[in-house]
Amino acid sequence: PLRSHDGIYSLDSSKISKTSRFPTALLHSFASNAGLNIDCFQDSLNDLPLISFAIAYGGINKEIAEAIVESIEKGCKCQFNYTNNKGEKSIRTVSPIRLYTAKGKWYLLAKDDKSKEIRFFDFLKIKRFNTLITSKQDLTEKEKEDALKRHSIWSSSENKSFRVRIIASEYASRYLNEVPLHPTQKLFDKHIDGTAEFTYTITNKMEILPEIKNWIPHIHILEPKKLRDEIKKDLEEYLETLKKLDI
Repeated sequence: PLRSHDGIYSLDSSKISKTSRFPTALLHSFASNAGLNIDCFQDSLNDLPLISFAIAYGGINKEIAEAIVESIEKGCKCQFNYTNNKGEKSIRTVSPIRLYTAKGKWYLLAKDDKSKEIRFFDFLKIKRFNTLITSKQDLTEKEKEDALKRHSIWSSSENKSFRVRIIASEYASRYLNEVPLHPTQKLFDKHIDGTAEFTYTITNKMEILPEIKNWIPHIHILEPKKLRDEIKKDLEEYLETLKKLDI
């Protein structure tokens, strides 16, 4: 049960006991896994949540998360120390847009003042976070709209999109019909032997490449050939390494 005030939604604790047990259990599990305390749950449920969430919360600093949410709500910028994948340290001033989680890791999606680009920042690499109350965000409506359309940490409206077409075994196609590899998945063709072809529209190969590798040998890339050749090369290198390990 939610209540709205000036476009801000919050939990209506006065109605929490009247709702069905399932959404109550979901909220309780979410709070428990995130390490949060919700007053209206006290004495209403068991100490242990009834539902286990797949999302891991170990990669999020709750104090930083709360400060980011505050920055977004107040429309101000924030600043923090950041270490990139090359080990290079810098001080970043950004306009935060939203928090994002993928495979147990948490990211901040924000516009970087220096590069003027919208990008993801790994939560584990953010240190000494400060909210800049007097510094207002300079995000345009188009930048906000494009950022919220991103399907993953790899997708980008700045890159040209391209199509990936795969063929999946009967076993894999049954699963993909229920759980798509990517939000843009479309059924391209269904074969009489149970195999099926699917297409995806992506802007970065990493949006879908790891998922395809997880399904080898049940999935094969039909196009683009460049991506198919890349997976073939990776497999050949893997097999060569196995031969060395067997010596």
